[in-house]
Amino acid sequence: MKYTEKLVDRMVTMIENDLFTITEICESLDISRKTYYQWYENKPEFRKAIEEAKERCEEMLVALARRSLKEKLEGYRIKETKREYEPSPSNPNVSILKKEIIKEKEVAPVMAAIKFVIERNDRKKKEKEDKEIKEPKPWIIETTDPELGTVMRQAIERLQTWKKPG
Repeated sequence: MKYTEKLVDRMVTMIENDLFTITEICESLDISRKTYYQWYENKPEFRKAIEEAKERCEEMLVALARRSLKEKLEGYRIKETKREYEPSPSNPNVSILKKEIIKEKEVAPVMAAIKFVIERNDRKKKEKEDKEIKEPKPWIIETTDPELGTVMRQAIERLQTWKKPG
C-alpha cells in the first residue's frame, strides 16, 4: 500500500485506541511490518505522528488507571437490573416484561489499593527527604563589608571541600 496521509491517520487512530499491536495494524491496512518500520525510520513526519499517538494513548491509560484506582480507594455503587419476560397472551412469539428488579449494591474500598497508595506516598516522601539530605542547600550570607564577604566566601569554600576523617 502507498504511503498517504489517510493511511497514517488510520494508524494513529488505531494506536491511540490501544486496540491492536503493530503487526495487527499492518495486517489490517495491508502493509508489511518492514514497510512500517522503514517509514518510521525514513519519514520524520510519520515517526512524529506515531510517537504522539503513543503518548496520547499512554495519557488516556494513565487517566483511566487513576479513575479506576480512585473507585477502588473510595468504593462505589453499582446497579443490578434483573428482568423476567413472559410470552404475550395475544402473540406467543412476542415477549413482554413480567417483572423488573433493580438492586443497588455498595462496593467497599479495596484495602490493597489503599495500601498501595499509602506505600507509594511514603516512598516518594523518603526519596524527597533523601534527595534533600544529599543536595546541600546554598549558604546565604549578607554583609556590607566586602572584605568580610571575601573571608566568609573562602571559609565556606573550605568547608564544602573538607572531608571528614575516616
